[in-house]
Amino acid sequence: MVRIFRSFAWSVLLVSVCSVVTSEASEGESTDNKFPVVLTPTRLKQSLADVPASITVITTEMLRRFNVRSIPDALRLVPGMAVVQVSGNDYRISYHGTDILTPRRMNILIDGVSSYRPRIARFDWKNMPIDIEDIERIEVTRGPDSASYGANSMLAIINVISKHPRDVTGSMLKARGGSLNAFDGTARHGGEIGSATSYRLTASHQEDSGYDFATTSKVGKNHDASRVNRLNFRSVTEIASDQTLDVDATILDGMNQNDYIDPYQTRFPDIALREYELSARWRNSFSSTHDLQIQTYLTKRIDKQPWTTCLPPITLLPQMFDLWRANPAYVQAIFSGRTPSGGTAQDDALAAAAISAYLALGPSRRVPICVDANQNYAERRYDLEVQDTSVLTDTIRLVSGFGLRQDTVISQTYTGGQVSNNSWSVFANAEYKPSHLLTVNAGGFFQKDQITGAAFSPRIAFNTHLDENHTLRFVISKANRMPDLTDQRANWTYETSNYSRPLNGATSGLFYASALSPGNLNSERILSREIGYLGNFPQYGLLVDVKLFDDKLDDLVSEKLQLYDFKPTNNNSVRLRGSELQITYKPTDQWQIYLACSNIHNNASTLLEQTLYSKNSGSLAIAHELSENWQWSFAYYGFGSNAASASFYGREDVSLSNKHRIGQHSQLTTTLTAQHLDNRTTTYFVNFNTLGDSRYNSAVQYYLTMKLTF
Repeated sequence: MVRIFRSFAWSVLLVSVCSVVTSEASEGESTDNKFPVVLTPTRLKQSLADVPASITVITTEMLRRFNVRSIPDALRLVPGMAVVQVSGNDYRISYHGTDILTPRRMNILIDGVSSYRPRIARFDWKNMPIDIEDIERIEVTRGPDSASYGANSMLAIINVISKHPRDVTGSMLKARGGSLNAFDGTARHGGEIGSATSYRLTASHQEDSGYDFATTSKVGKNHDASRVNRLNFRSVTEIASDQTLDVDATILDGMNQNDYIDPYQTRFPDIALREYELSARWRNSFSSTHDLQIQTYLTKRIDKQPWTTCLPPITLLPQMFDLWRANPAYVQAIFSGRTPSGGTAQDDALAAAAISAYLALGPSRRVPICVDANQNYAERRYDLEVQDTSVLTDTIRLVSGFGLRQDTVISQTYTGGQVSNNSWSVFANAEYKPSHLLTVNAGGFFQKDQITGAAFSPRIAFNTHLDENHTLRFVISKANRMPDLTDQRANWTYETSNYSRPLNGATSGLFYASALSPGNLNSERILSREIGYLGNFPQYGLLVDVKLFDDKLDDLVSEKLQLYDFKPTNNNSVRLRGSELQITYKPTDQWQIYLACSNIHNNASTLLEQTLYSKNSGSLAIAHELSENWQWSFAYYGFGSNAASASFYGREDVSLSNKHRIGQHSQLTTTLTAQHLDNRTTTYFVNFNTLGDSRYNSAVQYYLTMKLTF
């Protein structure tokens, strides 16, 4: 099916190129330029024809028409986006894929607030601090955007823009249930306080039972359900005719079931999480050509993950902990029944002490001791950013600013206490339009932090406008990913407590294995080159985007960072080359057709950088309004298998919706959705020679959604 899908995509591309020639040969036709306006790529409001990147815009209309339930499913519409769900509450997502173990090379913003987590620079996709009903649009910059947003915007940036409170006045109730014990509920009310402030308050709940089976299952069925509750408040106040204050506050409470941490566990290591976010953005428009914005935000997240495990007493001996810190190979030799050798005299003395302590336990050394362990941590971020936007001349616009940030992680398990990283940054992006035929974008972002040092990410792009509807773009950019706190400051140890029986008189202690970060990593780097074509055919309701790219990634930290083998390096690289096609077709108001596909060639120095990779992937979505009250939609999502033995993903969604008026001011919308999986099993890379499997019992799933607005 993927082969057929790819052939279809390239056929559409051929037709599109032919259409360009036809359009240019026809004179005198009315061709209104209706390119969407986006904000993300340069922080300037620009037409798609002027931006220095390939952009995917997923609108609230697309989310509604294609019945998209979550942000991960919305991202399946983005060409080149790798979306793999390895468990019910664990998505691995990255633009152009690469490493499934550490997919942390792109940034995601929600109304200007970065949602990546400081400890591991990744996202909890199942517990995003926004409900799908509050999303106005999602702007995806498909390419490096570190020139505008700094580190972690290395491969792409996703900007989730929420609905303005004044656009959702009134009340809304929504419920969705169906297969996998899924239930979603949302309640929202929007209104005004006085004449200056508009607000919305949204409460939502989301849960499902995850996969039916996984290779880590220990009780005959999988244990990977998730549950999340959100409460979000946003207000916008017009302080004066030229000043606004935007305040956003979110409280999130959730639970992620977890099947497995160690083979001796007697209680599931489930994660209870709580997250708080508070942001404020003040904006002053001094004139039509000068705008100042100051934004600050605080985010805090607490994860509690306790469990009980029954361990061999030797693993709890303090002498064994000391020996591991000195020479892990000696411990491995003792555990395998061999005499350790080849180390220093100090290693030999520590080994003798450990063996003596073990033998002194007598027969009790064979009786496990049950202990409590945890992987608890808290992380917080303070961020302040000042941004100035100016129209310098009729042909030049400039946005510039600076930022200050502090990231902190508190965890006895992962960092041995509290670790912080302070950073500062300056940025500038300029748009220069010397004529109607050319737009030049140039800019860069300089960042310096305590744990890695400095990094500079520049970009320059030339957009050549063949006419008002057809543009060629040429982009060269460099970007970076600064190593996170786990990469650079890990002090990974397990404190154990509440022993089921004393060990040499102790009822608490340390598990023998531990890991220390070397702390000498450099930034990951990318050099990206892109040639693109953007074509608008308003007479047909057709918008076409074609991209050819060549990305070279160096100094990559690809290794699986685990307790028993914590050896991060910058020794890895990958070359990504390929093409992408994106088509939006709206021949009438009743029809909407969307097509996205990509073809990527991955040449990596290690198999690890091919574990979240598919040569061919894409999506096709069609929606049709049968009448004022009835609509149907169809969507296909496909992602191919790869060299790391990851399985292919294929899914078809069919939905039927009905709108029913209740009185003059209320409306009930009912939607029935059926999903078919081409492959019920998801196979993914865990480690060399080790694959994980997650499986659904049924290939077909059903969902019913009811939404009442009044």
